[in-house]
Amino acid sequence: MKHMSNIHASRKLIALALCAALAASSCASQGATSSQEQQPAEQSSSASEEKEIVQLRYLTNQDNFDPLQDYTYELIKEKLGVEIIPEMGADEEDKLNLILASGQEYDLIKVPSRQLLTKYIKNNAIQPLSDLINQYGDNLQKYIRPETWDMVTSNGEIYAIPEEAVADVEWGIGVREDWVNALGMELPTTPDEFYELLKAFKEQDPGNVGAENVIPFTARGVDAKGAVGINGLAQAFGLAANPSTDFIELDGKLVSCIEAPGMKDYLAYLNKLYAEGLLDQDFPANKDANVTEKLSAGATGAAAMTPWESAAQRSIAEMTGGEGKMVFLEPLKDAEGNQSIQNRGGVLAYTVVPKSSQKAAEVVKYCNAFLDDENYLSIVLGEENETYTVKDGSYYPILPEFDKLNKGRWFYPTNSQELYTPLFSARAHKETEMGELYDDITAKCMSFNYNRLNNILPILPEAEKYESKLSALAEEKMMKMILDQGELDKFDEFVAQWKAEGGDELTNAYNAWYAEQG
Repeated sequence: MKHMSNIHASRKLIALALCAALAASSCASQGATSSQEQQPAEQSSSASEEKEIVQLRYLTNQDNFDPLQDYTYELIKEKLGVEIIPEMGADEEDKLNLILASGQEYDLIKVPSRQLLTKYIKNNAIQPLSDLINQYGDNLQKYIRPETWDMVTSNGEIYAIPEEAVADVEWGIGVREDWVNALGMELPTTPDEFYELLKAFKEQDPGNVGAENVIPFTARGVDAKGAVGINGLAQAFGLAANPSTDFIELDGKLVSCIEAPGMKDYLAYLNKLYAEGLLDQDFPANKDANVTEKLSAGATGAAAMTPWESAAQRSIAEMTGGEGKMVFLEPLKDAEGNQSIQNRGGVLAYTVVPKSSQKAAEVVKYCNAFLDDENYLSIVLGEENETYTVKDGSYYPILPEFDKLNKGRWFYPTNSQELYTPLFSARAHKETEMGELYDDITAKCMSFNYNRLNNILPILPEAEKYESKLSALAEEKMMKMILDQGELDKFDEFVAQWKAEGGDELTNAYNAWYAEQG
């Protein structure tokens, strides 16, 4: 089995991806204040130089609050000289299509997917921004990664200002530490050791919840992005975290996980867990809320989970007199002892300027000012010793004052992975249990993290033609193979079908693009 350091970290891929995600514990102090001295005075967009308020009509995703009464709304107006005229509904595709087709006068719109972005570029519905970014976007060019700009570029023109995501590790495998201790076992480090632990959970009922009630391992199924992708486990089989959709680099070429050597072994492993009652029998229908509910009930030994399971953590502690808790595992090792786990970096949304707007320059200036060293930290976290504090290089909230920034991200016109990742620690520590889980997964997983390769792949015509269909096929077949040995026996037929229905064309197109990168 090829290990993930080869798959995700070749020199060529590093040059393309520039994996900039760093452990929050080691880079937090660098964040938004790393280069205040270097900002050219003639291009600074600080509020002190703004002579008048600029109004920008803004369309973004639906949420349950009043933007006009929000603290960040006022902060942006005060510091950046921009008055947002907000509207919700950019995540409703029909509404977004109608707005752009009819020429309604919005100045900036948050487009939620690259597929829609590509559509609007083709339909000539949005403005190219390259010249304006070159003229007014020194901070944008400085803090947003080159490969992210490639994702919003078509025929040499930039058509959107990207909002990069925080690049910490969000998903991993958590286990009941008290159950592990009761069994006298160690935290597992390989898929085989994980299997033995789950088996012991089922057979020995270390939590005394009744053997018939024990759920050794649960995970979300129906709403999982990439279907049956368990971050920190899939990589031990040489796969990406989203194996139904993702490509990996293998021996200098891009290979779909569908065709990767470890795919059948990974499905066979999950099939074995399910057949032996070690994987939750409700797995196919589980949603995030079901996983939380089962963890909170106290009869689940392990779960594919995030640090945001604070309510479940509190419930477990209450039921065990403070003795029980979930802890994260390091990424499980592959056959060669290598470990890797995917971070959640990438792009959350794409800020575009419709053809109808007369304020494209003002939008670019606004996005650039948002990332300015004089503005960024105070807009994202507020004021030091009032809404946040810094301890040992990490950011922590001061409650309840920090709560006024709860909806701040709704307003961000752009964001930088480099700047935002260390600051996110403040949000993660708003609850004690959540902060403890976040620190745990960060300590155990960030040194093994990588950026998702699919996040930097271009939207090629073949991708537009085949990706959705191939993803749906893979998700359906892979789930069936986990549940049914007879379906697993048809694995080779599935791969042949995937290749014939566009997989080969898509793979060839990606590799042609990859070869051009030098």
